[in-house]
This record gives sequence, structure tokens and C-alpha cells, in this order.
Amino acid sequence: MVPSHAAAPVCALVLLCIITFMLGTGRRGLVNLAGAWRHAYDERRATTRDLAARLSSSAEERSIAVRMATLNERTRIARDIHDNVGHLLTRAIMQTEASKVVAQARGETDAAQALSDIGITLQEAMSMMRRSVHDLADDGTDFVTMIEDATQCPSTLKVQVTNGIANAPAPVARCCCALIREALANTVHHSHASHAEVTLRDFPAFWQIVVQDDGGNDSGMPGERRSYEHKRGMGLADIEDRVHALNGTCAFGPHGSGWRVFASIPKAGFTLPSASRA
Repeated sequence: MVPSHAAAPVCALVLLCIITFMLGTGRRGLVNLAGAWRHAYDERRATTRDLAARLSSSAEERSIAVRMATLNERTRIARDIHDNVGHLLTRAIMQTEASKVVAQARGETDAAQALSDIGITLQEAMSMMRRSVHDLADDGTDFVTMIEDATQCPSTLKVQVTNGIANAPAPVARCCCALIREALANTVHHSHASHAEVTLRDFPAFWQIVVQDDGGNDSGMPGERRSYEHKRGMGLADIEDRVHALNGTCAFGPHGSGWRVFASIPKAGFTLPSASRA
């Protein structure tokens, strides 16, 4: 039997052990609860980020779809006006000229003069319609899409595109696409290249287009590459004409491990299409 004077310390020790055990258990519970809360918080943040990314991607896709639909509709309208209204105006001009000739043959001077004035008005209407159609078609030009289409190569040639030009006037866009198509066609037809790089750069004063392949300087086909360099085949001559028409410079020939086509087009005289018009 424990003496009464020793019972108090023993009870206190037991009580302290119980309290310590309970505090430890409670602390572990709090730690586990805090861990579970942090895990739930992280999962909620991840879900929020994922949802925001999906919403952003969806909004961007919708914006691209709307833009492409708008551009396609503008192109369709321009084509319809050109084909239908242009045809009617052409027929009216021809009928007016024929009637004027008949009036002149009959000596009907006043009628001939009136028909001549009508013909001039119709010619002005035709010129105005053509300018409007060209402007409308140019507004429907999506530079990035045009470049993507131009770099599609139906062969085993792998084409890497680095496009640093977000937008360009329609004449420049058409020139870039023609250059890229012709350069890649030459690579496919006149070399054994397996890889080509298309690089477009937007500098403050000019646009630059470079097409480089790895087909070797002579590509294993004697004379063909050199014939293009010295005799300038029709395709490369067409590239030169297009670039020079825009006051640009063009060069092509062996470079590095293959063949390079290079062009630079100055920005002077061009106005970039505004985003609001797109």
C-alpha cells in the first residue's frame, strides 16, 4: 500500500502523462488537419488555374474562329461583286459603245455624245468597283494563315517555320507566299534535302524572308542548282520580279549546307491593315 504522503506525486505524474498524451494526439490531429487543408487548397488552386486556362483557350479559339469567318465572308463578298457586278458593268459598257457607234453612223451627234458620257460614267463605276473589291479582298487577307498554307509541302521534306511577322499588307503577303512556295518547290524538285527552314522577320524598316534547305550546294544532281543560279529559272525569275516590284532586294544561291533564297522588302509606302478592319 502506497503511503498517503506519496500518492499525490504519483497521481500528479499520471495526470501529467495523460495530459501529455492527449496534447500529442491533439497536435498530430491538428497537423493532419492542416495538411489536409493545404492539400485541398492546392487542389482548388490547380482546378482554378486549369479552368482559367481552358476559358482563355476557348475564348482565343472563338476569337480566331470569328476572325476567320469574317475574313472568309469578306473574300466571298469581293468574289461575288467581281463576278456578278463586274460582268453586268462590262456588258453595259459594251452595249453603250455599240450604241454610240450606231448613233455616229446615223449622224445622231447628240445621242452619240450622250452615249459617250454614259460610257465614261460606266468606266468610272467599273474602276471604282475594282478598287473597292481589291480593298475588300485585301482586308480579308490573314497573313499568318497564308504563310501556313504556303509552307504546306506535299513531300517528305520537313519544313520548320519561324514567323515573326504578325501582319503585312496584302501585296507583301502575296509576295511572301509566292516566294516561299517557289523556294520549297525548287528544294523538292532539284535537291535531296530532308529539311528546310522558313524564317520571316519584322524589322523597323523592312520585312525579311529567308528559305534555307540542307540539300547541299549541288544536291547530288550536277548542274541543276548552278543552272538556277546562273540562268535563273522561271520560278526564281518570278520571285525576283515580285520582290523588285515592291522595291525589295532578292538573292539566292548556295549557303551553308544547302541552298538559300533571301528577300528583303522595305516598309516605306505601305500601310499595315488595322486590327479593327480585320
